[in-house]
Order: sequence, then structure tokens, then C-alpha cells
Amino acid sequence: MSLRNKLFITGGNVVSFLKWKFILKVEEQIREMEESRKETIKRRRQVDGKDLKRSLSEFRYEIAKQLYEAYSSKEDIAILLTEAKKLIDESVKALDELGYTKIVDSNFITLTPLAIGLHNPYTEPLEISIAWDPYINLPYIPASSLKGAVASLAWANGSKLYDLLSKKDEASPIVFLDSYPVEVFGKSLLALDIINPHYREAEGKISEPESSPTPLRFLVVSKHVAFRVVICIAKRWFTFHKQKLNLNELTALVSNAISRGVGAKTSLGYGRLSQKHFTSADS
Repeated sequence: MSLRNKLFITGGNVVSFLKWKFILKVEEQIREMEESRKETIKRRRQVDGKDLKRSLSEFRYEIAKQLYEAYSSKEDIAILLTEAKKLIDESVKALDELGYTKIVDSNFITLTPLAIGLHNPYTEPLEISIAWDPYINLPYIPASSLKGAVASLAWANGSKLYDLLSKKDEASPIVFLDSYPVEVFGKSLLALDIINPHYREAEGKISEPESSPTPLRFLVVSKHVAFRVVICIAKRWFTFHKQKLNLNELTALVSNAISRGVGAKTSLGYGRLSQKHFTSADS
């Protein structure tokens, strides 16, 4: 059965699939190493090193490729996007019952590939991970990443909102929700990308003659994917401190921060989103 069928027909889970395939691959490698060990100790060392590394790298690429292909069908992922919208609505409702009110609720479109959660534990079988919700079966932008980007820009601009976003003596009255994809305007939700490190940092030195390009393929969120960003604030705090919060300033700060880049590799142009109307024709 294909990965697409496992995920969208039998209700499989990406995280479980990755770990299961990785365990099978490791068991396969252990068997091969044991067989080689019976021949010669020298051969075993070769398998333990470069052969094992190459085999696992090829395996990780194939798994990433399968995920990319599985999430290329808009019809298949439509139900997942609907579930993501419901989850956000339910979260807003729950926060409302706890005394919070919504102050920002907008869709932001990825203008460049989004690399987020490169060390995410749920997708660690991939050489370079991606932030992934194991229940919704979708990539997402953690609330901490959004809040960090906004707070960082507030600090850089000398805005008083920084103190409100980064309270040390008490919890901030402003709550960011995890942001999920809610619509795909391009060809696919995911894309395959590559980095090509030339040096081994662990060696503590750089030698040009000994440089060895090592292509590493990894998953990113494609361009032209809409993420819903929701921010709430404590009603009680807002009632007594309205003069301390300029909602227009906060909205502009959020938009500017997200447009500057969210996630990893933002200095290289990754993770830029725009709060604008977008149609399939624009892709």
C-alpha cells in the first residue's frame, strides 16, 4: 500500500509511519552488519561507517520524497486543512471561555519556502526535521516561533509592546496560537529542498583540499500556502489597561515581523509570509 493510501484512506499517521520505517531500516542495517562481521572485522568497520551513513541518507531522502508526493494532492489534504480550521476555532472558543478575546485573526501566505522545526522530535527520522502536528497530520508554525519573531522586532524597534510580550514576573496577557495551513494555492503543500555543506564543523578546522560537499535533502512548506494566525488577549487585562495597548500598532508589528521571516534560514530568504489576498491565479 502506498504512503498516500496509508495516510488518507486508512487514516495513518505521519509520525508513526516515519518511526516505523526508520526502525525497519535500522534493523535491516544491523542484519547486514552482522553478516559482514562474520566475514571479517575490516569489512564490518566499512559498513559501520560510510556504507551505513550513505544507506541511511538514501533512506531519508526516499521517505521525504514519499511525503512530498503524498501531500501533493489538494483533494487528499482538503480534509486535513478543514480539521486544522476546526482546531483553531475550538481553541479560540476555549480561550474565550477562559476570559480571552481575539484581537488578530488573519491568513498569511508563504512567499518563500518555510523551513520550520528543523530539530523537531516527531520527525527526527528525517535527517533534517520539520515541525509537524502528529494529530492533525500537518506541518505548522509553533506559537513560540510567532511570538518570538514579534517580540524580537518589538525589541529592535524599541517598542513598549516588548515588555508586554516578554513579561518576566508574570504571564503575558497576549496569547499566540499555533498556526496551521488552511489553504494551498500552489501545486503542493510540501516541497523538497537541499543544503550542501562542504565542511565538517566537528573537526574544528577548515581545509579546502579536504572539503567534501554533502547534499542533504529536507522538507519545507511550499510557497503559496496560507497559514491562519490568531492572537488573543485577556479580557480583564484589556479592560483595565486599554491605554497601554495600541491594537493598530500590535497588528502592524505582527504583520511586519512575519513578513521579515519565521522559522529557520530567514537570513537566506526562507519563511517570508505576506498578509494579502491571494488566488490560485497568482501561483
